Amino acid sequence: MTTAKKTLDVYEIGTEVSLTEEISAKIITVAIHSDNVIQYECAWWSGESRTREWFAASDFFKVGEQKAPVKIGFLR
Repeated sequence: MTTAKKTLDVYEIGTEVSLTEEISAKIITVAIHSDNVIQYECAWWSGESRTREWFAASDFFKVGEQKAPVKIGFLR
């Protein structure tokens, strides 16, 4: 049995993202689900309330300045 290395690219916690042209948020949690599905919990302020929701990378309108996505790997 051979073991192949697999990697995923993920945005770092703390990365600023734009959810719309008006809403900027920060990634506060990264979740990896089966079939390598990655979700990001983002938080932002809406008036005096802090809001948190889960998003896929494709939901981001724009990703702020950052390093390249971090590669994480798994042995199977």
